[in-house]
Amino acid sequence: MNADALIQLWDRFRTSLWFLPAIMVSGALGLAAATPFIEGLMPDAWADRIVLVFSGRADGARAVLTTIATATIGVAGVLFSMTIVSLQLASSQFGPRLLRTFLRDRSNQLVLGTFLGTFLYCIVVLPSFDTSDDSQSGPNIAVTIAALLAMASLAMLVYFIDHVAQSIHVDAVINSVSEELGSVIDELYPENIGGDQDEPVAQGHEALLHDGELINVLSEKSGYIRFLNGDQVLKCAKQHNLFVRIELVPGAFVMHGECLATVWARTSVPAAVTDALKSAFVLGAHRTALQDILFAFEQISEVAMRAMSPGINDPTTAVHCVDRIGSGITRLVGRDIPSKWRLDSEGVVRIETESVALPAILESTVIAVSRTAGVHLPVWLRLLDVLRIAARRAMRPGDSEILRACASRLAEHGDAEMGCDGDRDRLRVAASWTLQAGQSA
Repeated sequence: MNADALIQLWDRFRTSLWFLPAIMVSGALGLAAATPFIEGLMPDAWADRIVLVFSGRADGARAVLTTIATATIGVAGVLFSMTIVSLQLASSQFGPRLLRTFLRDRSNQLVLGTFLGTFLYCIVVLPSFDTSDDSQSGPNIAVTIAALLAMASLAMLVYFIDHVAQSIHVDAVINSVSEELGSVIDELYPENIGGDQDEPVAQGHEALLHDGELINVLSEKSGYIRFLNGDQVLKCAKQHNLFVRIELVPGAFVMHGECLATVWARTSVPAAVTDALKSAFVLGAHRTALQDILFAFEQISEVAMRAMSPGINDPTTAVHCVDRIGSGITRLVGRDIPSKWRLDSEGVVRIETESVALPAILESTVIAVSRTAGVHLPVWLRLLDVLRIAARRAMRPGDSEILRACASRLAEHGDAEMGCDGDRDRLRVAASWTLQAGQSA
């Protein structure tokens, strides 16, 4: 399994609610299995000489563990209920696509794992007690560990209540998604403009395009492209002397029978090769931000658009979302866009692909939010402000032109939405500043 596949697998694990609790439960079961062996190595009456170590009889130990197990599983049920309620609130207020932000929250997983681990530890240890012999001392280490786990669970309960109250706050949600957006930008566009990265010269594939046999790699199922293993495609292309054009980018929805890639080859391509190319496209029922930068932007836009809906009518939250969108766009226009060509170790072009362009990002963020802004002037002004800042930071003339065109669209649309002449004048002034910044970039 290569590095790309491991990254994709890790993304599935970290966005699941069960991963960390499963590890903690496994650790608790292992601890419960090892405790009797440790107990057998201890000298007689050792617990009587140590403070805070359980030194009662077997029936007392059984009662303590039964009480702890009953209490922890009851509280765990309450925690699950609180988690479901918080997920419902997040889904209705922030959008269903943000549920993965809550599911991957390590704090929620840690709390659930602590309670479930404590419960299962007590259940596994209980059968080791022999209450028929009143003279037999209880498993002192086992009960002491259970008491420590119970205290840890109590601390986790207090922490969980505080954490849930903070995690469903809109600013915390926006910040979490914004951090994910920043990570995606750093992963997909790591180089700043002005570095030593040169555009590779596309060569070595012309003969395949003119004389090679054309083959379409068709999808065998429907779904969103969650992950594209570029290294696997490059390896296949080099081994079999192919030129591959990737037709769809991560995040695109693929229908059954739709073309994933177009291949040019000098000879017939074995079925095993086309199967390997198909397997490089990992499809799923929903999108992820692992390689889909547009999805990360759209999550923030969705919060802004929901905030502007008549049922919520919260322009302040929309402005905060626009701030995060502007931060992502400003960071993006200062990064080198990777070449659409991928070369093998011998310098021969093997893959042609496309990345998400700036106009598509602006359409899904700035323009989409503006359609719901209505008469709320602060939202319009902030949209123009982030475009102005991005235009000043843009290093490519083409990006500056795109940002100017977007500002012109906003000015035209906003002028029609404003309800008074004073708001229109302020909007026109802000638009002129943005256009001037774009021209001077």
